[in-house]
Amino acid sequence: MSKPGRARRRAQVIVEMLLILPVFLAIVFTIMEMGYIAFQVILLNHATYEVARVGGMTRVGSVSTSVKGDCADLADFMQRIIRTASVRCWKEETVRDQQADQMNWDLVVKGTNRIKLVFPISNLMLAKPPGSGYREISATVRMPIEQPLRY
Repeated sequence: MSKPGRARRRAQVIVEMLLILPVFLAIVFTIMEMGYIAFQVILLNHATYEVARVGGMTRVGSVSTSVKGDCADLADFMQRIIRTASVRCWKEETVRDQQADQMNWDLVVKGTNRIKLVFPISNLMLAKPPGSGYREISATVRMPIEQPLRY
């Protein structure tokens, strides 16, 4: 094969690579970004569960529907686990315990975290709002409030 034919093939390979490489990298970076988001969601779910567990067992003992002061303690606990996360919590009635003749309550904890996306190409698709570079994730956990039985 002559040298001009070889040079044309090499140029063709370079052009094809330049056309395909950005698409391939966008796919790879998007997959990596989705893995990062999934990791952050798992981390937030676990942290929210731990906050709800602690809140249901120790922090929220009264049966009033207001948990403002207790929620501030839970927010501090959440920020020790994930610094950028925030917490909202409230109580909801569940069912009346007929044997003890008292109302049971659930502590509902909603944790949210705004995560920064890493890769620039996937920011356009995965960020909310689009192009912002951030995505807000949330997790909600219901935990029964432990209270002593009254006979």
